[in-house]
Amino acid sequence: MRTLWVISLAVLLSACSTTPSELDALDKVLRAYEHSMRWSRLELAGQYYKEPPVFSKREKQHLKEIKITSYRVLDLNASKTEAIQRVEMRYFNTNNAVEKEFTDIQKWAYDEEAEHWQLTSEFPEFK
Repeated sequence: MRTLWVISLAVLLSACSTTPSELDALDKVLRAYEHSMRWSRLELAGQYYKEPPVFSKREKQHLKEIKITSYRVLDLNASKTEAIQRVEMRYFNTNNAVEKEFTDIQKWAYDEEAEHWQLTSEFPEFK
């Protein structure tokens, strides 16, 4: 009886600690992207996109004026190859200091060849 209990416990613990590598990678990339956004490193955040945005000189200057004040994940639906995350972002432009808010719908896809997650949605528009 004790042997059966030990085997059951071992199976249960191994099942709990096993997480698909794609979902582990998703967690890491979501945290890295969030970090870039929270610290208003918006150009750096562009590297997470399947098709990285190309910013004009004027757009780069505008992004430097944007400061993120809040990045709150509302929900996340993920499989091993696709994920949709809704994020509420608050920000202000240093030129006018009026806080604005929007919900960003982030669509992520796992690139099996490159073995990493990429954003397939559009870069947020900070008006």
